[in-house]
Amino acid sequence: MILDLHIHTSRYSADSSLCPQVLIREAKRRGLHGVVVTEHDCCWDRFQAQALAQEHGFLFLRGMEVSTDLGHILVYGLETYVPGIMRAETLRRVVEAAGGAMVAAHPFRRAFTRQFRNGREPMPRSLEEAARHPLFALVDGIEVCNGGSADSENRLAMEVCHYLGLTPVGGSDAHSEHGIGYYATRFEEGIASEADVVAALKQGRTQAVMYHAHENGGGYIESQGAARFRQARGWC
Repeated sequence: MILDLHIHTSRYSADSSLCPQVLIREAKRRGLHGVVVTEHDCCWDRFQAQALAQEHGFLFLRGMEVSTDLGHILVYGLETYVPGIMRAETLRRVVEAAGGAMVAAHPFRRAFTRQFRNGREPMPRSLEEAARHPLFALVDGIEVCNGGSADSENRLAMEVCHYLGLTPVGGSDAHSEHGIGYYATRFEEGIASEADVVAALKQGRTQAVMYHAHENGGGYIESQGAARFRQARGWC
């Protein structure tokens, strides 16, 4: 079962132009089995999401991308934003109490530039140094394939994920129709709810996958370009 676990809509993310109905239409056309919308510091209302899912006959689940002092973190299983979770350690306690899961989002975006973590941190000089970042002690998984990150950044995330034994996740990070589902997550078993997503992440039952558009325009097929990533230690 293939889900895009990181995507934003115009309903609750100010930087997105992606209408929820268009998201569902395109995700279905491209062969995804469902999506988890992860709006910035905001979670969809459960009943709104369920109504949309029922209307379109498509799995439409809720998560959140939380901006913290240690970077962006994808959260699954939390019903609403809670004051104070901008501190990653506080977020960990809140998510644990809610029975949820946390994934480091695009942790090495711009890692090979002077803009890494807004210029506050130097580029990691080794895998071991990269893995020692305090963020990774708080999360259950790492987004090893992100549609807004460079190949080198995704590769480092894969290597760190494998080194630490965390759960690998893929997500498009799409803010428009472009890129929906190109990076996604394969689940070993069926998913029907946010609780199922959390359980799979906690148990490490996921794989990060890459796709490209089929030549007939009717959907996505697994990318041959993914082979170069399978040689990275973080690819599962």
